[in-house]
Parts: sequence; structure tokens; C-alpha cells
Amino acid sequence: MQYMPLFVDMHGRRVLIIGGGDVALRKAGQFAEAGADITVIAPDIKPEFKKLPGIHQEARKAVPDDVSCNYFAIIIASSDKETNESLSKICKEKCIIADRCDDHSKSDFVTGSITTCGSIINATVSGGNPSISRFISKEVEKLFTPELEKLSKLLNELRPAILASKKLGRQYLSTIVSQETLERIKKEDITALRQEILACL
Repeated sequence: MQYMPLFVDMHGRRVLIIGGGDVALRKAGQFAEAGADITVIAPDIKPEFKKLPGIHQEARKAVPDDVSCNYFAIIIASSDKETNESLSKICKEKCIIADRCDDHSKSDFVTGSITTCGSIINATVSGGNPSISRFISKEVEKLFTPELEKLSKLLNELRPAILASKKLGRQYLSTIVSQETLERIKKEDITALRQEILACL
């Protein structure tokens, strides 16, 4: 396994994105959704960046001094391979994790294809083949129904009490997550299940 999946709380963490094209925009969207504080540096920056929250733009070419330890992570997504190579080396020297989008073999991390459903997050990578990741994400997305989101929210709320219950406990959490439960929620909504759980605590 080349990559170790890690889910990091990005709220308030500073991220530098070098590049202003489609790849940089997609990466910026992922980090913006996660609450990161993003700086984008590129001579030409797509206007869609302005729609993203927490974005600071600098319309110029990136220089070595832009690579700073003040950033938690750096996305290198410019169209200039020489710039990408130079900045990637500086990231290595300064021990800053970087995603080099034109050569993932030189990346410290990748973001992959991300699918969400409430607090549920699924991320897929496929060895540098985005079409495979997108296919898997679309298949996973079919599982992300409103009923699953409701069940996830309910169990996140009641999990501490369920674990502490002598009558329910950890085993209940394993058995309650099933297609049968999802069908029940679809028919009865979540209220009946909530009341049933609370009555057993």
C-alpha cells in the first residue's frame, strides 16, 4: 500500500495552491469544503475561484520564497513543469507535505475522489488513474441515501449512551446498521427508531 488513508481536520489550516487552472480549482474546492484557509498563486486564475470560501488570490507567478512552513500543505498544480519541479524540491527540503499534480510519484499525499453524505466521507485513490476513482465514487454514491444519513446522524448522537448501556452495548451498533434498518427508516422515518433506542437505554 503506497498511501496511508488519513482524515485530517483542515478547519483553519493554511494551504497553498500553486496554479489557477482546472486541477487547482478542483483541489481548492476540496480543501475549501473542509474549511481550510487557502492561498492561490498563479499568473492566470480562473474566475470560479472567487465562488469558494476562504480563498486569498495572488495573480502572479510563484517564487521559491512562497514555499513556507507557515503552510500545512502545498498543492503544486501549475502548467509549468520547471516551476513544479523546483518548488517540489523546496517542499522536500523544508519538510512540507506537497501534492505535485503533474507527477504523483513525487507527491507526499494525494486527495483522490471524495464522496460525502452528512458526516460520512469516502475517499478513493487508484494509483494515478482518476477514471477508476470516479467510477468507484459514483458506485459508492448510490449507497449514500437519505436514510443512511439519518441513521448515521442518530447513531453519532446516541453512540456514547448505547456503548454505556448494559442492554444494548457495542454489539447493537453492529447489528442495527443493515439494509433492513434503512428500509424501516424509509417507511417510518427515524423517529420510531430513536424512541425504541431511548426506551432501551
